[in-house]
Amino acid sequence: MAKYAPLASFLRRQKRAEVDLTFRDIERIVGGILPKAAAMDGWWRPEPSGPLMPQHIAFADAGFVAEPQTRAETVHFVRLDAARSFSDAEQAEDRSGTS
Repeated sequence: MAKYAPLASFLRRQKRAEVDLTFRDIERIVGGILPKAAAMDGWWRPEPSGPLMPQHIAFADAGFVAEPQTRAETVHFVRLDAARSFSDAEQAEDRSGTS
């Protein structure tokens, strides 16, 4: 996680529940170039049955999940509490039959 520790620190300092960063912003924060694999959604999102990679650990450690927009070379980071709250609200609506 050492390479992505500065990104985790940056995300932890954010007051907002959602943060949008370009790949270039992330490269400035970590002080290096993102790997070519960052152009694939799977690099940002862990596979349920796969291993956690250093970047996944960094996002989770900071309390965020990544929602990549790889074509636009941007990443929308959502605070885990906000993501859960949204998911909980959707599930409640589904159970009540209102949408």
